[in-house]
Amino acid sequence: MTGTIKNLWQRRSARTTTLAVLLSLLVLPSGRPGTPQNSKTARKAPPIVDHILVEVSNMKASLAFYSDMLGLRVKSDGGDFVMLEAGNTSIALWSKHWDWEAAKAPTQQPGFGMYPHFKFADAGAVVERARRAGYKIVQEPKKYEWGTEAFIADPDGYIWAIIN
Repeated sequence: MTGTIKNLWQRRSARTTTLAVLLSLLVLPSGRPGTPQNSKTARKAPPIVDHILVEVSNMKASLAFYSDMLGLRVKSDGGDFVMLEAGNTSIALWSKHWDWEAAKAPTQQPGFGMYPHFKFADAGAVVERARRAGYKIVQEPKKYEWGTEAFIADPDGYIWAIIN
């Protein structure tokens, strides 16, 4: 009987080792089962946008625009660095200047060529609120087949698209 138990234990041990080897081949480097580690078809998740940093000249005026007018929530306020919550990402306001970046000329448009888009239920209502608050309307709401788009500028001249 002892020989039979020993024989069964050896077969079970061999099956367990084989199973462990097979499972190790079916586990991603992250530890998730499903795709072999050496698979050329395994794809990594794309990076996330953690935050968009906006260099501002007047923190109080910028907070009025981003928090009061657009409705972004203040996550943290360090005086010259304020982090705002914008739904799926964050907007950071910074009143300092990078030491590796040349100073901007007074006539230079900030953020030229990059236009982040905020999505609202009613783009036209946001534009009207911005107009009443005295912000520059760069482009009035325009209707497209996919929705409405308008552009407004913050106190430093950064242009933001407002869509719905």
